[in-house]
Amino acid sequence: MQFADKLNMTVNEFIYIHLQHQISEREKITRAFADMDLTTPMAIKKQLKIAQHYLEQHADDYIEMLVDAYQALLVLVEQDDLQKARLIAEGIWVNMQRLDYSYINDLELLNSILFLFPLDSAVEIVKVVIKRLDMYNDYYKDLTYLKIYFHLNLCIIYLENKKYAICLTMLERVYKQFKRKLSYQILSYIYTYKAICLFHLDRQNNEEISNLTTLMRLYDEEENLSVLLHEISIQCKEKSAKNCSKSRV
Repeated sequence: MQFADKLNMTVNEFIYIHLQHQISEREKITRAFADMDLTTPMAIKKQLKIAQHYLEQHADDYIEMLVDAYQALLVLVEQDDLQKARLIAEGIWVNMQRLDYSYINDLELLNSILFLFPLDSAVEIVKVVIKRLDMYNDYYKDLTYLKIYFHLNLCIIYLENKKYAICLTMLERVYKQFKRKLSYQILSYIYTYKAICLFHLDRQNNEEISNLTTLMRLYDEEENLSVLLHEISIQCKEKSAKNCSKSRV
C-alpha cells in the first residue's frame, strides 16, 4: 500500500499495470457478476461454472459467496423456489457476519441478493451495511451509490409487503439526504415508488406522475417511461379490483 502511494497510484491501478494492463481472472469474475443479467439462466450458469473452476485452483471466501449467490439466483429463476433461494442467501449473510471486515465487493454482492431476504432480515441487513459503508466516508471513491441502492431495494421489499407508509417515509428520506447525488434513473424509481405508495394510502399522486413524465421525457426515455407508468397502472388496477370484489361480497 505504501509503495503504491509513493508511486501516486491506487493499489488496483498498480495490480493492473503489474499484469501488463490486463485485469486478473478474479477481477473478471467479480466484474462479470456486477455486469451480467441476473435473470438469464444461461448467463448465470456460464458465470457459475467459471467461478467454480476458479475455486478449484484458489481458496477465496468472496468467490465462494459469489458461487452461492449464483446458485440462489439459479434456483429462483429455474425452479421458482423463493424459500430454497432464501436459505442459500441467508447462508451468505451468515458467512459475511463471520468476517472481520466487509469489503466493497462483499456489500455489492449483498445488495444484489437483498430482494431474496424476508422483510425483517432485509431491514437488519441494511442497518448493518449502512454502518459499514460509513467507514468508507473518507475513501477515495464515493460509495454513496451503494447506500442509495440498499435503501431503494429495501423500499421494493416494503412495497411487496404492502408497508406503504414506511416505504414512503424512506423514499422521502432518501430523496432529501442524497438529492444532489441521484441519477435521473434513480430519481425516476423514487417518483414511481412514491406514486404507488401514495395511491395505496389514498393520497394524490399526480405530482409524482407529472415529475416522472417530465424527467423521463427530458432524457428522451419514452420507452422506460411507458414501463414505469405501466407499473403504476398495474398497482392501481389491482387495488381497484380488490375494492370492487369487497363491495360485491
